[in-house]
Amino acid sequence: MKISLKTLKYYVDINVSVEELCDKMTLAGFEIESIEKQGENLRNVVVGKILKIEKHQDSDHLQICRIDVGKGESVQIVTGAQNISEGDFVPTALDDSYLPNGAHIVAGKLRGVDSFGMLCSGEELCLTEADYEGASVYGIMILHGDNLQPGTDMREVLGLDDYIIDFKITANRPDCNCFIGVAKEISVVLGTEFKQPIPTYKTVGENIKDYIDVNVLNYDLCPRYIGRIVKNLRIKPSPDWMQKSITASGMRPINNIVDITNFVMLETGQPMHAFNYDDLSGKKIIVRNAKEGESITTLDGNEYKLNSDMLVIADGEKPSCLAGIMGGKESEIEDDTKNLFLESAKFKRDNIRHTGRALGIRTEASGRFEKGIDIINTEYAMNRALQLISDLDAGDIVEGVLDLNEGLPKNRILTVKSADISALLGVEIPESEMVKILNKLELKTTANDGVLTVSVPSIRDDVEGRADLAEEVMRIYGYDHIVGTPMRGDVVRGTKLPERIKTDKIKSLLCGMGAYEIATYSFISSGALDTLNLSENDERRNAIKLLNPLGDEYSVLRTQLTTSMLSVLATNINRKIEDGRFFEISKRFIPKQMPLTEQPYELPTMSIGIYGKDEDFFTLKGIVEEIMKLCGAHTQYERSCEAYLHPGRQALVKANNVEACVLGEVHPDVLANYGIEQRVYVAEIKLDILLGINKRKSVFKPLPKFPAVERDFAFLCDKDITVGTLEQAITKGAGRLLERIELFDIYEGSQIPEGKKSVAYSVYLRSADATLTDEQIDTATKNIIEKLEKVGAELRK
Repeated sequence: MKISLKTLKYYVDINVSVEELCDKMTLAGFEIESIEKQGENLRNVVVGKILKIEKHQDSDHLQICRIDVGKGESVQIVTGAQNISEGDFVPTALDDSYLPNGAHIVAGKLRGVDSFGMLCSGEELCLTEADYEGASVYGIMILHGDNLQPGTDMREVLGLDDYIIDFKITANRPDCNCFIGVAKEISVVLGTEFKQPIPTYKTVGENIKDYIDVNVLNYDLCPRYIGRIVKNLRIKPSPDWMQKSITASGMRPINNIVDITNFVMLETGQPMHAFNYDDLSGKKIIVRNAKEGESITTLDGNEYKLNSDMLVIADGEKPSCLAGIMGGKESEIEDDTKNLFLESAKFKRDNIRHTGRALGIRTEASGRFEKGIDIINTEYAMNRALQLISDLDAGDIVEGVLDLNEGLPKNRILTVKSADISALLGVEIPESEMVKILNKLELKTTANDGVLTVSVPSIRDDVEGRADLAEEVMRIYGYDHIVGTPMRGDVVRGTKLPERIKTDKIKSLLCGMGAYEIATYSFISSGALDTLNLSENDERRNAIKLLNPLGDEYSVLRTQLTTSMLSVLATNINRKIEDGRFFEISKRFIPKQMPLTEQPYELPTMSIGIYGKDEDFFTLKGIVEEIMKLCGAHTQYERSCEAYLHPGRQALVKANNVEACVLGEVHPDVLANYGIEQRVYVAEIKLDILLGINKRKSVFKPLPKFPAVERDFAFLCDKDITVGTLEQAITKGAGRLLERIELFDIYEGSQIPEGKKSVAYSVYLRSADATLTDEQIDTATKNIIEKLEKVGAELRK
């Protein structure tokens, strides 16, 4: 909320500097966004009076002027302007002056004649006709007025000797989104007098009911509607003080009628709207829901299709205004408008917000209605607008008011013990001081036997109980009164949950392996899953759609993390990062049923992505195995058939016989969808499974006392038999003597039959009790061969 300091001083006495005022308001809960000093870029430019003009002897267009610049001084300035005369008052930039356009003016010579400054045009001062009458004239800007004095700072003449303060108004204080609201707070903070305008005006008789009929068909969306008639409008520019006040707050002056409605909105927080009375069909105003498919052309020239949830202000035939948002083009106030119908109303905030979003419109008025306005304030705002119309002689006010409502709220009564407020704040505040502060804030308060009885007006709907009253007292009493005190009682040391401890260990493990943790949004595009080439009936396509997304890019909750990982990998590759290892621990969101009627499952999940010249499938497999080992899982590998992974370079990993991970090289078609032109490897781990595994206890195993025996086996088997199946067979065959297995060769070539492959293992056997005998070794070897033959493998000869 931008307000000029001069405007604030109209309502409240300010006896401190602007810097001190802003510091005090910040401590009272009103953050200051910015302080702008007007005219900061206009320096050493004064009012000058032309005393004498002579022709330049060496130029046919230059003139030599003697300028009175005040304090008994005059300077010589050479100018090429032809629109000046002796006796004119003009803006004069003296030696070492600065203009708003960035120019630095210094003394110099023009055609051999000394010139100690420059006479300024409106363009050079960055002024328009709206800023100062005559600013758009070609040539020097001629100043006008009866009280001009040479030497007067031009900032004072132009009204630029002011400060504009931008107050950040929190959502719970819509009552302060106006001049009066901020001024009230300043009066309390500074302890000075608040001067609220008391509206008075004259009417010209007659009866409003003879002019118009008003009907409200939906009091739920419009709890109060007030209308007045003003005839014989005299439309002209609004006074200078009003234009400057409106401009300082970021609005554009138009004419006295429109400016009055805008000024009253800024002053009271109550948006208003003026209709061209003569354009209202049937001389009726009907507050109703729009008809399905009905349309309206608004003041900005855009046509909007409406639905039945939207509220409109209609005449006898059609909508004339989008309630609380923007007026209609057909009932616009124009320069030849003679009569108007003036509206001040309370509209339901939710409806204004929904309508504005649906149509893509947001205005100063709709912003205020969305935050909430006071239903009582609508009457004061109407009377204030009529006062300004009367004072500025902008029209004749017809007698009578149409005020439609179904009853107005009464003040709410809160009771709270003063001791409870002090206990909540941790500061002993005298009861009398609490009463004084609350009364200053217009929360009428009395005290009786330690109990405060507070009458809360409708304008302060943010005050609901003890905590709110305590906040109001403390922000005025001063947070500097709070004294730090040590904690009392036993302090229980917090501990992490087991799942969090295990997750932290996994993160530490991966960071130790050179991987970087990433964090991506849980929201993804509705088309993201298409990039993985998943089938139409894949359960991961059953994603939850957001009702009000920021855009299609963030429109669904992800059921997997792989798309996000691939996006990160693609970004790094495109930025010429040669290699990388990344991981993310987040959640995937799985609906319990569709349509969604309850919260989805939020399952912890981990995604890993690697790429680079030294990375391959087995690198990723090793990383996954270390994670499984850390979590105490017994690992098994099986063939997988993920569409987004290379068909021959992927695997399903089971943890304790439960599917826990899919890993592999990304399919070339999927890589093309992300613009990646090199091999990339990803894994997605169901952390909810790993976190639920109780880690097996570590058992001490002494160093072996007896030697191990190594036997190499080479087998022929079908290509579709997995290495995991062969290893299980070897493990069963070797029994307790098995120490470890090492795969050292897989071969497919000219010497191998079609559809077959050669797989070679080194098997290490050892006994903890004695050196193995030939008989034990032969028995184990025979058992291994038998078990392998049962799964379809035969020993190579």
